[in-house]
Amino acid sequence: MDEYLRILSDQIRYKKALPEIEEEIRCHIMDQTEANRLEGMTEEEAVRLAVQEMGDPVETGVKLDRIHRPQMALKFIALMAAVSIISIIIHIGIGMGAAEIEQQTPGSYMFRAAVFIGIGFLVMMFVYRLDYSILAGREILSALLFLAVMTMEILWFGINVNGRSSFIALGDFRISLMYLMYLYIPLYGAVLYRYHGKGLFGLGKALFFMLYPVWLAVKMPSMSLAILLLLIMSVMLTVAVWKEWFLVPKKLVLGIYWGSLILMPVGLVVLSVSSTNLFLQPYQQARIQAFYRHGRLANSYIDNMILDNLENCRLFGAGGIQAVGSLPDYNSDYILAFLSGCYGLAAAFFICLLAGAVAVKAFRVAFGQKNLLGMMMGFGSGLTLLANTLLNIGENFGFLPVSATFLPFFSYTGTGMIVSYFLVGIVLSVYRYKNLNIKYFAVSKTDISMDGY
Repeated sequence: MDEYLRILSDQIRYKKALPEIEEEIRCHIMDQTEANRLEGMTEEEAVRLAVQEMGDPVETGVKLDRIHRPQMALKFIALMAAVSIISIIIHIGIGMGAAEIEQQTPGSYMFRAAVFIGIGFLVMMFVYRLDYSILAGREILSALLFLAVMTMEILWFGINVNGRSSFIALGDFRISLMYLMYLYIPLYGAVLYRYHGKGLFGLGKALFFMLYPVWLAVKMPSMSLAILLLLIMSVMLTVAVWKEWFLVPKKLVLGIYWGSLILMPVGLVVLSVSSTNLFLQPYQQARIQAFYRHGRLANSYIDNMILDNLENCRLFGAGGIQAVGSLPDYNSDYILAFLSGCYGLAAAFFICLLAGAVAVKAFRVAFGQKNLLGMMMGFGSGLTLLANTLLNIGENFGFLPVSATFLPFFSYTGTGMIVSYFLVGIVLSVYRYKNLNIKYFAVSKTDISMDGY
């Protein structure tokens, strides 16, 4: 039997799958050996016949190699290549239409945009080649390290801009803390996976790992980031509870949780009209008030510009406002307003469909997993992309109040663009190793066991 397993193992190129495969084949041979022994065979005869019935070890190993080898997500990568090329073309068009953007010449702007997109694509391919399951058994440590770094940067060391901890400085480069926080979402998926089967105690810990980064976002301060993080992680927690990961009464727990969460917008409205409160800054109060008021707002220049743009847009071709020189951040936050005004609503809708298609593809990959860790990490990555896409659409078309937002893969935000590609890289890594039917649980600091999920 050992010789058979050795020859079979030599045919399998993905060595991380070997323990699972060898254990499965060994158990099958032992079961068949026991059946043969019950028929009156000697131990030696029973083992020999059981091994023979497994077939040629080379042929069997080759078949198993096809099943367990890393998968190539060629269609997904092709989609991302198309998205990247279109994004570069858009920013070339933006650069050619302006004499200066963010104190950059057109040539410099177009070059930097292409570099950001290119770096993002390379980061995606690098993460794609990594095995996401290296987090198994290290979920909590990874999350704590990330939160510790973000705490130090947000509370003490980050570059402060207009009263907000906004950037980490690396030489001449600045990394946005707000966009960097989105990398926590797949880590939170790993945390949820780690507390699988831990009951109310595990659920309580999962809530802590959700609420602490939300608190950090409030301290930044960025209410839009805090709300988005809370909603995304709440959806992830809901899926985990509904799938009975925590062994709690799911309907009761989710009813209490979402009932409490729904009361939050009511509280924000009350705070926004309060003359004295300890939670919201004056500009945050003004944004909330602007959202539930009707009509044009004399003190909301951007809202009025978006309304003007929508009133004059055509389905195809230019027809909206002249974004250059009038609409701020038309190459990043308001890129959809720029596209709809300069090229027509159809152009903006097409870009939205592309960004949405990436998120939908991420969901399909996530829910096609046998591995619970990969499922939740991929789901969180897809949710982050979809939530930012929907938020940006709502902001650009007047459905949501003005906030700090970006359109994944298309907005000119170096950190946001690279983070978007990083999240897709995680999804691709999940797809690459989708045939690993392994569930890890850390049972001690040094021992990790496997369960047959």
